[in-house]
Amino acid sequence: MNFFGKIVKVRGNKGEVVYISPDMRARALREGETVALESEKYHKQYKVEYLRKIKGAFVVKFTGINTINEALKLVGYSIYKHNAEAGDIKNENNEMKDFMVKDVNGQLWGKVKNLEADNLNKLLEVQDEEKNNVYYVPFTDTIVKEINKEEGIIVIDPPNGLKELNKK
Repeated sequence: MNFFGKIVKVRGNKGEVVYISPDMRARALREGETVALESEKYHKQYKVEYLRKIKGAFVVKFTGINTINEALKLVGYSIYKHNAEAGDIKNENNEMKDFMVKDVNGQLWGKVKNLEADNLNKLLEVQDEEKNNVYYVPFTDTIVKEINKEEGIIVIDPPNGLKELNKK
């Protein structure tokens, strides 16, 4: 199983909890998916009832957790996912291969050659075929602003200096 995130607090009184994840990709948890929750002493499994983003925080409701008191008992637990995520990344990689990558100003960076996910941080490998440069772009909500599957375009808002920093 792979570490996914940590439950940090409750939200409301209907059993919802707020979690943080190393890459903060909410779509990595899916409704109906079963996850493992672990503390130093306990191991539990829950099904994700629903997931949503509220004011920048990721909120999840687990099936069977319906009150604030039940949710409070989960604060501090780590969330683990089954190894199926590796297959999900391969599917994402295949879906986005050769997508054009442009920044929010319309400047073309190149085409997606790979989605690297060997560690906790996913990276888009983007190749600028004109200049024969390769750039690595963190695949986070902060930077990846839009993925248009119909047109095959990814729009990014990179921090200043990213292009110069990680040329290969």
